[in-house]
Amino acid sequence: MQNILLLFLGFFARLIIQRHKPFVIGVTGTVGKTTITTHIARFLVHQFWAKQVGYSPYHYNGEYWLPLTIIGVKSPWKNPFLWLWVFFIACTRLFSSYPRYLVLEYGIDHPGEMDFLISIVKPDIAILTPVESNHLEQFGNLATYRNSKLQLILAAQHKVVHESLRQYIDIDVLYYSLGALSDIDASWIEIGIHGTRAIVHYNNKNYPILLPAIGAFQIENILPLYPVASILDINPELLSEYTLHFMPESGRSNIISWSYNSTIVDWSYNGGYLSLHEGVISMKSFLHSHRIIFFLGDMRELWLVSKEIHEKLANEILDNIPHDARVEFYLVWPLMQEYVYPILSKKFTVYSHLSSQKSGEKIAKSLKKNQIDTIIYVKWSQNTIFLEEGIKFFLQEKDDSKKLCRQSHTWMLKKGAFLKNLEK
Repeated sequence: MQNILLLFLGFFARLIIQRHKPFVIGVTGTVGKTTITTHIARFLVHQFWAKQVGYSPYHYNGEYWLPLTIIGVKSPWKNPFLWLWVFFIACTRLFSSYPRYLVLEYGIDHPGEMDFLISIVKPDIAILTPVESNHLEQFGNLATYRNSKLQLILAAQHKVVHESLRQYIDIDVLYYSLGALSDIDASWIEIGIHGTRAIVHYNNKNYPILLPAIGAFQIENILPLYPVASILDINPELLSEYTLHFMPESGRSNIISWSYNSTIVDWSYNGGYLSLHEGVISMKSFLHSHRIIFFLGDMRELWLVSKEIHEKLANEILDNIPHDARVEFYLVWPLMQEYVYPILSKKFTVYSHLSSQKSGEKIAKSLKKNQIDTIIYVKWSQNTIFLEEGIKFFLQEKDDSKKLCRQSHTWMLKKGAFLKNLEK
């Protein structure tokens, strides 16, 4: 049944693309993929009216989700009657107005999936973010996974690739990174409690920006927008205005202030190795003036390399974060307990729990004794860990819980049942 459903979705999505021929911007990779996709979509909405830009506000990607993004509907999940409605909408989309631009996230978790996605639509612009170990149980090894991602670049007319992948590319592309060897880079990066400043260098011009998010890696996620703007004949200087008014989505680097004289950097939505590593390292900028609490959960979908990657993260934290009494770690779930705790506890104060709520309670008690401004950096992978439920214990204003991710009625029922069972 699922294969039949997939055939129908692919069929209608192809028809819609062939009928309307939108300009397609595709993003793939593993680090910053969703963030860059969202940045591009929001920036284009700023430049054109909303109906001219198609994208998924639900961050859909993959073989089922990319066609749903093209059709412009929300997934009906297991409701057969709503699936009939999806195909009705798909038919009407063939004969109604359609966005001029389409921003798609090409996510894959098994071999052959990228071939299927490209068969539906080849992007006019393809962006490839850093690729790290992920879904290795399905792909077998990192090289196979990376090569599947590279297929999107080969299929596109305009290609923008992260500098870390240069050694795997033998065609003409634009490279982006924070390093000076890239075609799009940045310098003079200043990280403050209210955001990050930088000077972006592109096409022999300098563009100053301020982004209300913490971390140099946040600036890196803006860099691919500069060639996108140029290709679409948009003045890149307009990106400075876009970044100034940027508002992160829930759980994606939100800055929540004044909970027990502290600041929460909330990235509780998800987290892979590189983004977690860069986020932790970015906190070094505040050690001279703040106490730092790291509230971290397991990295997921690493399979056979779970031990290696978690221990790598722990050792790099030891090497990069000063062994200061004002630095504490709260680790959640078994992989952090087994692989990260033994390494970090050699030099830092470290607490470990299976329940994010127990960690949250302990952090709250610690914050009540604050003698110095504190930053709590929250980062993890999705499903079962639910660090956002731990954050609720140290919010000064309970209404701020609305700013956290996964707060819908459906999610709260799911999380309530899981966390209750965890306590048994």
